[in-house]
Amino acid sequence: MKNVYLWWGICSLFFIGGCTQRQINLAVPGVSKELAVYRKASVSDLKYKLEFHLPAQQKEAVKGKVEISFHLSKPEQIILDFREDREKIKQITVNGQLSAYRFEKEHIIIPVSESVVGFNRMEIVFIAGDRSLNRNEDYMYTLLVPDRARTLFPCFDQPDLKARFTLSLRLPQEWQAVSNAPEKDAYEADKNRWVCFAETEPLSTYLFSFVAGRFERAFYTQEGRDISIYHRETDPQRVVQLPLIAGQVFGALNWMEEYTGIPYPFAKYDLIILPGFQFGGMEHTGATLYNDNRMFLTSHPTVNEELGRAELIAHETAHMWFGDYVTMKWFDDVWTKEVFANFFAAKMIKPLFPAVNHTLNDLKNFYAASYSEDRTAGSNAIKQDLGNLKDAGLVYGQIIYNKAPIVMQMLEKQLGEEAFRKGIQEYLDTYAYSNADWEGLMDILDRYTPVDLKKWSHIWVHEKGLPEISARKEKGWWWLVQRDTWNRGIQWAQPVSVMFVKGDSIKIKEMLLEKEKTRISLAAETDIVVPGGGGKGYGYFALDTASLSYGLKHWKDFQDPLHRMSILMALYENKRQGKLKSADFLTSILTSIQREENPLIYSALLGYLESCCADLCTDKESIQKAEEKCLTLIYSSLGKEYRLGAFRTLLRIFRSPSCSQKIYTIWRLQQLPEGLYLSERDYMNMTYELCIRLPEKSEEMLEIQQSRITNPDRRREFNYVARALSPCAEVRDSLFFSLLKAENRQIEPWTLAVISYLNHPLRQKEALKYIRPALEALEDIQRTGDIFFPKNWVAATLRGHRSPAAANSVRDFLEAHPSYPPLLRNKILQSADHLLRLE
Repeated sequence: MKNVYLWWGICSLFFIGGCTQRQINLAVPGVSKELAVYRKASVSDLKYKLEFHLPAQQKEAVKGKVEISFHLSKPEQIILDFREDREKIKQITVNGQLSAYRFEKEHIIIPVSESVVGFNRMEIVFIAGDRSLNRNEDYMYTLLVPDRARTLFPCFDQPDLKARFTLSLRLPQEWQAVSNAPEKDAYEADKNRWVCFAETEPLSTYLFSFVAGRFERAFYTQEGRDISIYHRETDPQRVVQLPLIAGQVFGALNWMEEYTGIPYPFAKYDLIILPGFQFGGMEHTGATLYNDNRMFLTSHPTVNEELGRAELIAHETAHMWFGDYVTMKWFDDVWTKEVFANFFAAKMIKPLFPAVNHTLNDLKNFYAASYSEDRTAGSNAIKQDLGNLKDAGLVYGQIIYNKAPIVMQMLEKQLGEEAFRKGIQEYLDTYAYSNADWEGLMDILDRYTPVDLKKWSHIWVHEKGLPEISARKEKGWWWLVQRDTWNRGIQWAQPVSVMFVKGDSIKIKEMLLEKEKTRISLAAETDIVVPGGGGKGYGYFALDTASLSYGLKHWKDFQDPLHRMSILMALYENKRQGKLKSADFLTSILTSIQREENPLIYSALLGYLESCCADLCTDKESIQKAEEKCLTLIYSSLGKEYRLGAFRTLLRIFRSPSCSQKIYTIWRLQQLPEGLYLSERDYMNMTYELCIRLPEKSEEMLEIQQSRITNPDRRREFNYVARALSPCAEVRDSLFFSLLKAENRQIEPWTLAVISYLNHPLRQKEALKYIRPALEALEDIQRTGDIFFPKNWVAATLRGHRSPAAANSVRDFLEAHPSYPPLLRNKILQSADHLLRLE
């Protein structure tokens, strides 16, 4: 023990003295948590004054200059982040003198001798990195979340060093520019246009943004508040939707101000709608980015599409308070901004869609999406350990976006709506323009309830997985039993609804499940007990044989849509667990889907139908029955939304020559069943699917469909994806291997479409050889791509596969890489769940 203490004493001398050795260790690739803590302790009053020269030519370098000013509590080495080549740093001055800096492991290191106590000023001339500029022929936009500001300019790239930004852009004369702050000045010089923006409020580096290029601008005003929408859309049926979009933004801003008691905390709110944008949206203050396909709907949108757009707008607007105004200290708490965005979005859309059953919508969206990851061997806790920001993108997923809001709903119910609201308002007041963590919020909310929130939080927030909940009869009594499938002995405290069936009599009771076993008082004379049957409770509800049989036969008979949906979800989860045959579930769906009157449940049924067909991809008879049912729905007297949903599902499942010919005729003549309306994107998708089924016609179809597309951005997308439809295996192989190079996959949504078609279910055998190299490329995908790209890359690769050989490819890869990064490994396990369950 003495030697241990002696060693610790020596190490502590290095720590206290701030010696060179310690700071060299801080300069590891990425941004380590240790480095972030070190800088936060000494850096304050941070400002960035940025200047970029944006050329008209896409291949020409973007030149930049940044002035960084800040206060230091003591003289010390200054470590900046810059994930680019050393050659891109042209000059650095510190406090008026040329710097004798070092550059190593993605960091600029300024000697301690060049820093002073108090005010420090640095100026760096550099060539901007292209990784996060998203450069296109006539527009570009920055996307710096979570740690990509350092790929654009030298900075302290961590969320808890908020700064005020000032930006100036030199750009081509015909371009427009948008950034976080209002435009302060604009003038022309040297055949270029200069745009200068005002200083921002305190922002984390990942929220800094600008967009520049050829855009149309629409301007809207409501009650003294102005909003500009920038877009590149040319279709009049899409452009006409802009006032509705603006109206929903105004409504969301008003709702958030009313709930929080805090006026919109930034100088302006503009939004930019971008073709091929990587995410649904990104909450840059004053310059929120949106994906064009999520914002511009068809002329006859479905309820799900309308809900989706409204939820997206509400989500990004809620981020202005949760994420931008109050930001997490470190990205292990990124979920605290996403949970509030989805939680409040669900509240905001209720008055916009009074005819929608929003409890049902939450069940269908939050629960089903969360189960898709929480049921898998790659499940993760809501709050995950994160040692370095270079891995921050991997903590995103369905757990933080959808399980977290479920947990927040539980928390609100425990406190009561008014106490919860007061606690949230105190949280925002306490951490205004600053940073917080989950524990800080718990400390505040703990004062509003006698419940032990920390104990409750440990189970629901810090532990992975979900309970397996079943009903069991022992010695004449029925028991509700929960089991931790990870064998940790965890027990999830929550209310759970239970359905009791005795002959024709059905009763539903809500029970508090706190222990491993809870006796069900009403069940002594019950024939069937269905846990979760009333739509309350989070977990895998394992049904026994009698409950499965009852559910298959009677789900359609329940009058309450919440009860129908809960039974269907339980059946689907039991199918995923191997307790219910896909053929039996498909038969039940085909028998009764035409009777379903609720659009949310109907769309879920179509999704289940598609899932069953994927499982039964070699069962021609089952697929043909599904085709026939979809065709029946399409030509039925059902509402247009129901028929459109059936048509889109048919496009993803059809196999038979006769069905292929029917769809080809619709595509060629553009003659639809009466009352059915298809969008340009429907015809694009139809073309893609037909080219795979009818390879002899693919060249002709692609040429015709391209001529039908008028918008240049969508034409470019179509041509990009069309390469994956070649009937020539050598062409497809060449395309796939080209995508293993980062420069060939810059527009991520289009790249994912290509990967998906290369691995189409009808190409499983030929595509088997893609699985291993796609997985081998995953670390590079994570290093060069945006936050959702790694998971989506694996999902696009594996989704179309259903063979044991594909499962073995995944297993072989994992066995060959026993020390594979855990966060990435989880993404593989989540996406491969359907394969790894194959017998």
